[in-house]
Amino acid sequence: MHSAGGGLVRGKDINVNPIHHQEGQCHILYDATIVGQVTREWFSAEYWQQQQAIVGQAQGRGTAWFIRQPQGDWVLRHYHRGGMMAPLLGDRYLWSGLHNTRAWREWHLLAHMRNADLPVPAPLAVQVCRQGIFYRAAILTGRIPDSQPLSLQLQQAALPAAGWQAIGRCLRQLHDAGAYHADLNAHNILLNTQGAVFVIDFDRGRLQPPDGAWREQNLQRLRHSLLKLSTQNLDFHFDSTAWQLLLSSYQQA
Repeated sequence: MHSAGGGLVRGKDINVNPIHHQEGQCHILYDATIVGQVTREWFSAEYWQQQQAIVGQAQGRGTAWFIRQPQGDWVLRHYHRGGMMAPLLGDRYLWSGLHNTRAWREWHLLAHMRNADLPVPAPLAVQVCRQGIFYRAAILTGRIPDSQPLSLQLQQAALPAAGWQAIGRCLRQLHDAGAYHADLNAHNILLNTQGAVFVIDFDRGRLQPPDGAWREQNLQRLRHSLLKLSTQNLDFHFDSTAWQLLLSSYQQA
């Protein structure tokens, strides 16, 4: 494998090199600047468990597995449906062409944002396997080192003003680049031990014209998430002052 790290590497010299190969009905896309030849077993949690490389996991719509690698930890995530279709289709999606699959689109969006030096995870590899009129997919990304979700941090302690301001600046940077996040919530914003902010999980994300109502809708989705968590947890450290700090920083960035 190459020596470049699988975590977030900052710098204008980032250049994602996509390689595509096919194994039967499965298509694999990976960044050759970070990983060597990728095989189907890489997208199996059982494979990494056999290698004793799983160091943790997170639960959301599906499970995300954290994989320990010499050049930095990775995150393996399988795509799972939410909403009313979840009990019926689970992890299956209707096939309408490889480039329309959620995994393919997310990988290319992350690659674009990485090349633009935006604070998002490195896209390592995706797999899309067609099965008749359906497909299943999984993605490997770099794990942001020494970080935790905003949702978890706010359960533990109040975020200082500088933290809310950093989130505001981060979101403005993404929005100015036209990066739309389809599910911007407190679980998808990470803060590291140095106070830097990152945004993860761009499933169904896309590039938009930088100006538009979508920016405000994105912010309101985050605010709704924070308010919802406040009602579920009495010790959740979020209030209107915190939101105004974020908003003011966003507007002034």
